[in-house]
Amino acid sequence: MHARLHSLYRPVQINGLDPRTYYIEHAPSPSLAAYVACYWESGTRDPVENDQCFEGPGNSFDQHPKSTASARVLPDGCNDMLVHYDAEQARFSYSYCGNYTQPFAFPLLPASPPAGAYTFGVRFFPGGAPFLHGQSLDLFTDRRIPLEDCWPLKWDELQMKMEEAVNFAARVQVMDQYLSQMTLRNSCTQADQHLLQNVLHRIFKNKGRTSVQDIAKGEIVSERQLHRKVTEQVGISPKRLSEIVRFHEVMHGIREARFTDGVTIAQQYGFYDQAHLIRQFGKFYGDTPLTAIREQQQMLSEKYNLSSVSSVILEV
Repeated sequence: MHARLHSLYRPVQINGLDPRTYYIEHAPSPSLAAYVACYWESGTRDPVENDQCFEGPGNSFDQHPKSTASARVLPDGCNDMLVHYDAEQARFSYSYCGNYTQPFAFPLLPASPPAGAYTFGVRFFPGGAPFLHGQSLDLFTDRRIPLEDCWPLKWDELQMKMEEAVNFAARVQVMDQYLSQMTLRNSCTQADQHLLQNVLHRIFKNKGRTSVQDIAKGEIVSERQLHRKVTEQVGISPKRLSEIVRFHEVMHGIREARFTDGVTIAQQYGFYDQAHLIRQFGKFYGDTPLTAIREQQQMLSEKYNLSSVSSVILEV
């Protein structure tokens, strides 16, 4: 894997729609940049912060909800290691999530969520996770399993240090140090790793609009062989990954307010027509482009933000 691939693909996640919650990200150390997209955390604010969020005209959550979801998890080709803290039960849980092929939304809670709860995550860039746990990613597609069922190294010490960490910055430091000490263990051959890098470059560079047939022809492999190797190392097929990459390009266009109607979006990104766009968008967003246009005005996760001013939820 090569860290320079990251500049070609910037997945978007929909977070921060509920002002009683927060979402932040942090880049990994340079030695992990080829494998880890970012560290992230979402959680609930304390009561004082919540009260501040509701101050001011037109900023009352109860009176002016902007969305029916507090967050959306969108397919992005990434895998995640999760550390969840349940504040009510004062209990930690650890899990690993493979690629999700469908989106899901967290509904807004009518009552104030318990303060202090959070989920800390390690988001692995497409193809990056096998270098750390050494397993084929198609084993985890659409699954969330206990971390101990798939992680190669004992992590008792990691648990202890993560549970002692008092804030996001401390958790980033603990996890970054732990992952940096791991031995790379991807079971794929060097030739297969080079093939994946080339395929990812083609898909990212062309914004997901290159056909699988053309990718296979360019890499001088059969479509069947390409499908098998990419699915093993990414967790989804090259066709599905291409669809997801194109979807995120649409999301960036919506975020930058370049479009006002579905017809223009469909033409810009090579969909057959507006109906094709709506079907594809619903498959990965769980709602219509109009809903996304409304929600994009709120807080989003945009890793690899290229603007001169960083997102308020992005720490680098």
